[in-house]
Amino acid sequence: MIKMKTLAFMTILMLALTGCGKEEQEPLRVYSFSGENEQFAVSNGIIVLNGSEEIFSGGDLKAADESFIDITSYSTTFYTISGSEGNVILFNSVTDTTGGTVNVSGDLGQISGDSTLRRIKIDDTNDLNGTLYFELTTKDKYGTENVYQLQMALTEITKNNGN
Repeated sequence: MIKMKTLAFMTILMLALTGCGKEEQEPLRVYSFSGENEQFAVSNGIIVLNGSEEIFSGGDLKAADESFIDITSYSTTFYTISGSEGNVILFNSVTDTTGGTVNVSGDLGQISGDSTLRRIKIDDTNDLNGTLYFELTTKDKYGTENVYQLQMALTEITKNNGN
């Protein structure tokens, strides 16, 4: 079901972006990314590049059942590392203020606009290959904070044929 939603979203997005009627428009490029470890998995992440219009969708986070019990707050960050410098692409946080717990699994959000990725000096997804990371920071009801990092793997969905 999630893959169907992702494909429908990508199709609508491609039709909307390619129908803008701009002259000399850069070809539409769509990439997916994902990553996983023993504690959690990130899937269905999408990057859409079309000239200066860009979309970065974090996809979905699925936590292992036993790894994230009693979490009261968490934050998620997508970022790149260039040398010793980190550049944040997308950051979200969730905190329960009622004394309960939160579920870390779910949608990771998105950002779009002119030069969403180029503002951090990313000119091509080749610059993201091997440098795109996801970080999950959790705090449980006992005050224990944990930080998990995961490198994302990129795959090109569209092929650039120069048209």
